Amino acid sequence: MKKRAIVLILVGLLCLAGIAYAQVSENYELSWNVIGGGGGPTDSANYAMRSTVGQLIGISSSDNYQVGAGYRYGVVSTPTPQIKFDTGSGTYPSIFGTHNGTITPNQTITVNKLYTYPCIGTGGHSEYVKIWNESGPIAEESWTGYQGGNWHYITFPVQFTLVANQTYNYTIRTGSYPQIIHAKSKPVTGGTINCTEFVDANGKRYEDWIPAIRLEK
Repeated sequence: MKKRAIVLILVGLLCLAGIAYAQVSENYELSWNVIGGGGGPTDSANYAMRSTVGQLIGISSSDNYQVGAGYRYGVVSTPTPQIKFDTGSGTYPSIFGTHNGTITPNQTITVNKLYTYPCIGTGGHSEYVKIWNESGPIAEESWTGYQGGNWHYITFPVQFTLVANQTYNYTIRTGSYPQIIHAKSKPVTGGTINCTEFVDANGKRYEDWIPAIRLEK
């Protein structure tokens, strides 16, 4: 037991010596080190932690906390989509069909994706989208199917710009059960969207069914 205790004490002293050992050259002196988990992400359904490898350069403390400041080194997180025009979610009743209407953004936006809000438990999506104005076509693209699990999106091969306070026409043909906003006109995040006409899969016509969509870059 005594021999084991001596070994543990020696190991502890070596660890303390390693932590306190200064790193010195003609150009710098780093007197203390702190090592995190290598700068990588640790995630679960409830939390996300970004650990670091860094150099402790100062401590702020009180009776209740102690914070060590230092240099951060880690990975660059994946960019999040820039959502500039978003109608938000819609409601039932829902049916697929062809939407026609107008979009008027309140800021200039760059777009390369259209997302369609699906009804819960369905494969709601857009199958075709066309955007144009009085000058001519701006964007037109079709759905590529359920591959890859991103069937809620239509991705345009070339990104395009919608100018603030200009009105653009859209035609959106939907499939399965997309969410629908039951209104003729709606102020939304990034501007206004209007319904000119919606023709459902049974040929019935409406003037107050807006597709629940968002435009992303």
